[in-house]
Amino acid sequence: MNCYLDSFIREAKTIAVEHGIQWDFPLDSEGVAQRGQGWNLTAFVGAAPPPVTWMNDLGTDRRAVEILNASPPSGPVRVFKKEPLSVHWQDLVRACAVDQLLVRRTTPEHVVNNIVRPLRVLATSNPGCEPWCITADGVMFAMETARKIQASGKLADLIFGVVRSILDVNHLSDMCPIAPMLERDGKKHVRKSKFAKSVDELRTDLDQRKHAEKLPERRAFWELARIVFTEAPRTFLDLLRFAQTRTLILTGIRDGEAARLPVDWKRYRECFDRAQRPAGESGGVSRSLMLRHFAEKQRIAYEDSTVLFETVQDVPAVFQAPLEEALDRVVAATEPLRCTLRMQIESGRILPQFQPSQLVRAIELYTYLTGNPFFADMSDADRRGYVTKYQCAYDPAVLDELRRDQLDALRCGGSLDRSTYVFLNRFRGAPYRDHRGVVCEGRKNWAETYLRIQEVEDFLAAELPTKRSDTTPLKIAEGELQGWELLFLMPKRALADSKADGLCDVTRYCAIGRMDRQMITHYLSTGESQTLFATYGQSDEDRCSTLRPHSLRHLQNTELFRLGVADTIITKRFNRRSVAQSYEYDHRSLAEELDQIDLKPEVELRLGEKSVTVARMIKAGKARGPIVEAFEKIQRTQGESAAIEYLSVEADGFHSTPYGHCVNSFLVDPCAKHLECFTGCRHLSATDMPEVRQHLVQLEVSLNVAVKTLEQRRLELPQAQRALVARATHVADGNVGTAELAAVAKRLTTAVGLENQLQHATVRLDGVRKLLATPSGQQVFPNGRDLSARSNEGKVLDDIL
Repeated sequence: MNCYLDSFIREAKTIAVEHGIQWDFPLDSEGVAQRGQGWNLTAFVGAAPPPVTWMNDLGTDRRAVEILNASPPSGPVRVFKKEPLSVHWQDLVRACAVDQLLVRRTTPEHVVNNIVRPLRVLATSNPGCEPWCITADGVMFAMETARKIQASGKLADLIFGVVRSILDVNHLSDMCPIAPMLERDGKKHVRKSKFAKSVDELRTDLDQRKHAEKLPERRAFWELARIVFTEAPRTFLDLLRFAQTRTLILTGIRDGEAARLPVDWKRYRECFDRAQRPAGESGGVSRSLMLRHFAEKQRIAYEDSTVLFETVQDVPAVFQAPLEEALDRVVAATEPLRCTLRMQIESGRILPQFQPSQLVRAIELYTYLTGNPFFADMSDADRRGYVTKYQCAYDPAVLDELRRDQLDALRCGGSLDRSTYVFLNRFRGAPYRDHRGVVCEGRKNWAETYLRIQEVEDFLAAELPTKRSDTTPLKIAEGELQGWELLFLMPKRALADSKADGLCDVTRYCAIGRMDRQMITHYLSTGESQTLFATYGQSDEDRCSTLRPHSLRHLQNTELFRLGVADTIITKRFNRRSVAQSYEYDHRSLAEELDQIDLKPEVELRLGEKSVTVARMIKAGKARGPIVEAFEKIQRTQGESAAIEYLSVEADGFHSTPYGHCVNSFLVDPCAKHLECFTGCRHLSATDMPEVRQHLVQLEVSLNVAVKTLEQRRLELPQAQRALVARATHVADGNVGTAELAAVAKRLTTAVGLENQLQHATVRLDGVRKLLATPSGQQVFPNGRDLSARSNEGKVLDDIL
């Protein structure tokens, strides 16, 4: 172990001791700790669950083991298996977790997903290699394995990230720095994601969107909009999911921000004119609605990652009515849960509706413990009638009416529902008692059987922790936010709500939880039977759809850009720190970007449709080449009018080639080089279109293989040439016939032409690499030749003709 790694782990252990963290925890044969014995990262940072993030796997990565066994690396044959990492790798993983959580103050989810998992894959891909022995080749092999695990390239990018930001920065490997050795052609490693092609073929390259894979798929988006705006939710949880999805679509906030909306979400801004009269009297808006929420990614480095930052977002007038309708409905439906949770937090008890020593009939407690409001036997028609009535408006008064009717039926000699019988007979959490408090034995009359509240609460606290309400407050910049102040509260593990003809009595159920971002991701993008698409989709294709919640934020950002909203307003709306961040979410097509560039009406009349496109590209700085240079020179020397006249004649069209953009005129002659732009044509401008980049990467690989093959053949040529010269001398002495002389001549010609072939491939490979390294919109070969022009050199057939 080198001194830097030893010091890094030693300091992490010291920090862990200061925070009362036990460094080691027992692992099984696969390197996984038993339930509850790992590190509860959520508790370490004092965050409020859900979710609860555990670090309990310090073994090799299971998926990486499967990949390595399926396609083993070259070298000695070995079998990979799920087993504990070496002691030094375990210490490194723990040290990185402590550093990220307690020093850099990042989130538990970031540590588990972006730090621990990449380190485990790196260790799994380099068996027998301790952290201080990791090399660039070992990292590259781990990244190749990660690409097989995750086709998008995200995991491979995370491995590069931990090497660059942890191993190299802290000199944990003897081979550091490693990241610079992973650079390719002077260009830093970037993630090469697998770009998804749109289902609908676009008409022209001008309509191709930038990074379209980050936007929601068209059919899935419109199906989701149909579901949440037209369908009636079939369960209480679906009511919350519909409202959250509507909020994501209408506001573009992050999924975590939507899950933590406060119940007091409405804020209004009063607007006045200069005379202090309502702005509406002067043609403006007198009152505007704002959405109060807690924005993510607002902290600065080394600040507490669990603190929430309150802010507001203006709601456009066209979206106010549907947003208010959705959220106000949730406020009313979840009010009983909010009241119960507030009583639990203030009293510190699970069943604060009763006194601890109180005896309550078991059949009455059944609903408090399970959430199922149906405890008396009734016909299917009556049961369905109550379900339909409640789901029309999710009015808690319907649940009170249902309970009164069932208690009246039992007093009149009615029987219990079968599910109630089963639960009461199996319940062992507390002893059953009679009305005097004496423990009952043997057969019981459930109408006269009681439970003591204190005994039930003790059982729930000790044996059923998943039935405990989420009472931990959230930390905000100034004070705390209690759970009952949040909007999206739900009954925890209320199985009756998800069953056919089932309900959950939210007015009495004792287990109340907060919704989190993982739940939103689960019901929109998991592709399982619990998604909104699977439940409410109209066709088989719709029911198999998925949609990433964050893509809705990309969509609204792009639409605001397309509609001409200023980038400063977009940046403020989405709580960003810089305008540059907003352009990362800009996925407009080139045609939509050019539409936002205004030209004078008289200029558009003088230019044709295609020349207008070129003019807008020049104004936006997205076109380069001789025509652009000539246009700018004429504009400087002869004025705007002459430059426009030149452009209308010369720039007859805009061409998007497989390699980039070209504004050269092909009106009279086609491209003389058949669009072989990467050989040095000065008309070529780079573009960041995904399809173009993917095509160039594939072309680079093919040319690289060709160059290596030709270089190998060139190394073998000297020996072959000596043999050929000897054979040629033999021919000259008359020892062989004319046919063999021709064969020798052909082989000599092949040897001589090899250099031309190698030079031909090398020029094209260098051109492709230069094109890949050129930023979008810039000229690739500013001093290159005009390959589109006809050469003045004589042709082979000129003398004959």
